[in-house]
Amino acid sequence: MLSTRGQATHARRGPYTLITRNSAFVLLAMALMLAAALRFYRLGYADLSADEAAAWAGASAPTVRAVIEREHLLDPGKLALYDLALHGWISLGGDSVKWMRSLSALLGLVVIVLVFAVTRELILNLRVTIDVPGAELAGAFAALVAAANLTLINQARTTRMYPLTLMLELGQVLCLLHAISARMSRAGRVASLIGVTVTTTLAISSNFTAALLVAAEASWLATLTAMRRLCPSAPAMNDAGPTGISAIHLLAPTMALITGIALLAPIVPAASRTSIEVVHAGVLSWSHLRAAWWPLMVLRGASGKAPFPILLGLALYGGWQMRSQNIAALSFLLFWILGPIMLVIIISYAFTPFEETRYVIGSVAAFFILAGIGIAEIADVRLSLCLLALLLAISLDHVRRDFAKPQFVQWRAATTLALRAASPEDTIGVVPGYAVNAARYYTPPALRAKVLPVMARCNAVHPRVMILAGGKLMSSEDLAAIRSCAPIVLARWRLIEVRRR
Repeated sequence: MLSTRGQATHARRGPYTLITRNSAFVLLAMALMLAAALRFYRLGYADLSADEAAAWAGASAPTVRAVIEREHLLDPGKLALYDLALHGWISLGGDSVKWMRSLSALLGLVVIVLVFAVTRELILNLRVTIDVPGAELAGAFAALVAAANLTLINQARTTRMYPLTLMLELGQVLCLLHAISARMSRAGRVASLIGVTVTTTLAISSNFTAALLVAAEASWLATLTAMRRLCPSAPAMNDAGPTGISAIHLLAPTMALITGIALLAPIVPAASRTSIEVVHAGVLSWSHLRAAWWPLMVLRGASGKAPFPILLGLALYGGWQMRSQNIAALSFLLFWILGPIMLVIIISYAFTPFEETRYVIGSVAAFFILAGIGIAEIADVRLSLCLLALLLAISLDHVRRDFAKPQFVQWRAATTLALRAASPEDTIGVVPGYAVNAARYYTPPALRAKVLPVMARCNAVHPRVMILAGGKLMSSEDLAAIRSCAPIVLARWRLIEVRRR
């Protein structure tokens, strides 16, 4: 539907033709309704997790300065952008689990809109022939794929910074696509360049892993610059069309990226030193090196076992169709998908294991965009709709099975029992110590000071009542030690138990 060959086929479709702007926006509306239903469904049902509780503990501080100070203690090596956003959100509606998670859910809806917009602009700004309805249809397909994806759904149902980071990354890509396009007016390009600078700064402030995307973009711009200089006579290089590679603006967007990073210069060195310190202290000890085929594993894991073969086939087909008319768009997507993943692998082998899906979630979104383009490239609209329906059915079944199987740690029940079992002068220990804020969240404010993190090994002042969670993340020696220190089991729930000496 997007290639020249596909456009020639449009005229023969008769009543089956879907290439209208109204159709694309109807599909986008469907994607948003589906995304809202899945992201807000029983949002407060699961107990707050240990990671979410850390975000709550930082954001619930009384002042902005206190939020920043707490964030440095609770999540060292990162900046406090998300904590500040959550702080403002809590001030509006309180700190209930449902309300705090609703911020992420709303950000998740913005992500769906940005997936549509980025797909549209990617095609319109980086192709030789202009096909606005086809670009919007591809964006709508990509939005539907993202709306039904379990990984993006779960991230948008969690009080963490990852939906904010993904939203800012997509916004940054959108500004970059505008900034490099020859179709933009001078004023529009200046605004886009400012947008690139601001969103680059904000995305990295949300999570340092956003720098992986910036590095991939810089590599892509450098590659285009080299191709333009080394192969000036190649057809793709000297195309005179308004959106050919030779017309792409490269220098100013590159400077905008550099400026966005430079704005963080006063604070990044200290945060970087802290990051190195906490890594050496073992904050990433739970992570481990993955197999050599991890790039494929991360896309498969984020897509879901059943949806992945269809998504991979659609992405490969979309890339094949884009290879001639859309070489700039295809190369951008490939750099976006593979660049951050390969950088994570390099960091993992050179410094510390770092291979986790949430750190390259932008690459996953780009993979969905390429799959959406693949659906739109299918000439027979009936086949494309059938494949889309099949993909959505499989994805939604994946979501249904995940929702039907409770997996959260039951902190509320465990904390309630521990408070009853402890005498007024007793403290309550939480193992592992980083999860202490989950127990404190379910403790009345007046009693939170008695809930303390403890080391896995016993000592003379070990609390008499303990909440033990995360046993699968602890070594067998530490787990045995803590259980011998508090041998009496008062109760067990899902992934957590309360013990007493």
